[in-house]
Amino acid sequence: MTYETVENWALHAFADGELEGDERKAMERLLAENEEARKALAAITYQKAELRKAYGNTIDEAVPLSLLASAQRRSSRGILPYAAMVASVSLVLLGGFGGWYAAHQSGSLQAADLARRALIAHEVFSVEVKHPFEVAANEQDHLQKWLSKRVGAEFKIPDLNTDGFALLGGRLLAGENSPAGQLMYEAEDKQRLTVFISANDDGKDEALRLEENGQFITCYWRDGKLAMAVTGEMAKDDMMALAKNIYDQMDKKS
Repeated sequence: MTYETVENWALHAFADGELEGDERKAMERLLAENEEARKALAAITYQKAELRKAYGNTIDEAVPLSLLASAQRRSSRGILPYAAMVASVSLVLLGGFGGWYAAHQSGSLQAADLARRALIAHEVFSVEVKHPFEVAANEQDHLQKWLSKRVGAEFKIPDLNTDGFALLGGRLLAGENSPAGQLMYEAEDKQRLTVFISANDDGKDEALRLEENGQFITCYWRDGKLAMAVTGEMAKDDMMALAKNIYDQMDKKS
C-alpha cells in the first residue's frame, strides 16, 4: 500500500476504527512511513471533531433506510460497500454543512460554499431541455449588462469557443446573500458547462481551486469584486485549463 494508491475512504475508515486485520496493519505501516498520509489523516480527524462540535450526536444517528438501499444498489454495481455508504451519506451532509471540509482543506468557507452552490445550479439546469436559460446568447449584450447589474459587479461574458464550448445563454439565480448569475455553454456533443458568478462579499482574493463531486469537476476562485466557479464533466487538466482561460479573460476586463 502506498499513499498514491490508497483511496480516501480507507483513511476515513481508519479514522473511524472500521479497518481490521491486514488492512489496518497496512494502513498503520503507511502512516508510519508517509508524511502526506499522516497529514491527510490529521485533516480527516480534525473534520470529524469539528462536525461533532457543530452537530453533536446527530452524526451518530442511524443512516436512513433509503440511503442504505441506495448504497446497496451502488455496491451491486461494483462500488465498495463502505465507499458507497460514504458517498450516500456525503450527499446528505452536503446540504447541511456543504463545503466545510473543502473550506479547511482548500480555502475559505465562502469559497467552498461558492463551489457547492455552483454544483447544485449546474445539476439543476444543465439537464433542462426547454428552459435551460432565461436570456439566450443572441442577446449577449443585454445578458451581460443585466447580470452585471444584478450581481453587483461588472464582468465580461467569457468566450469559450476555442475550448469547444459555445454560449447558450444565462439566468439569474438566488445566491447566499445576494443575486448570482449562471452562464451556460454547450459543446458539439451536447456536453454542457456552466459558469457561476456572484459578488465577492469580503473582497478577499483566493487562487484557483478544484473540487470533484462524482462525475462533476468544479473550479472556483475569488478575485476582486467577483467570485466564480465553472462546473462540467471533463478531465481535471482540461477543466483547469478552461478555468484559467476564463480567469484570464476576467482579469483583462478588470
